Amino acid sequence: MIRTGKKQDIVAAAVALLAEGGPEALTASALAAAAGVSKANLFHHFGSLDEVVLAAFEDFLLGMESLREPPPATLRDWLEALMAEAAQSLAARPRLSGAYLAFVARARSEPRLRARLEAVVAEARAGFAAIIGGFRPDLSAAQAEALASLVLIAGDGMVIHRDLFPDHLATQTAGWRALVDLIAGKESTS
Repeated sequence: MIRTGKKQDIVAAAVALLAEGGPEALTASALAAAAGVSKANLFHHFGSLDEVVLAAFEDFLLGMESLREPPPATLRDWLEALMAEAAQSLAARPRLSGAYLAFVARARSEPRLRARLEAVVAEARAGFAAIIGGFRPDLSAAQAEALASLVLIAGDGMVIHRDLFPDHLATQTAGWRALVDLIAGKESTS
């Protein structure tokens, strides 16, 4: 779901505004100016500011290669690749974590945005559960979904900790690896 052209320029500008100034910084005028488009052009591409914010979140979460590409040989490899991809994305776009936190804050007070966010997260959780279930046929569908939820929750925590405590990268990585060990079990590594 990676966007190109003006739509991507608008999404990138929204990420920058959210990261720098929080939810209150995202106004139509500020976004149009930051993206180098008119307000009419902004609303030609997106029906509302919430749609822009949601597009940024969808691009990050549903655009992950770990959901689109065939998974690697083992569950452990997939979980490690998932974390590596998220870490690389955050490192390449340092403002993303701040924008993500601002997006969550905005969704808390806007029911329509929260409902759409819930749908996007449900789609990601279903994708994660299908992958986990494929690697772990010993799990019930409910167990695979519970582990998928845990991976998403841990990922959210990682975003927060990387943003607030960047000097603790080694501890954060060790925590993720411990989670991988719990989920993947004694599976052999490749």
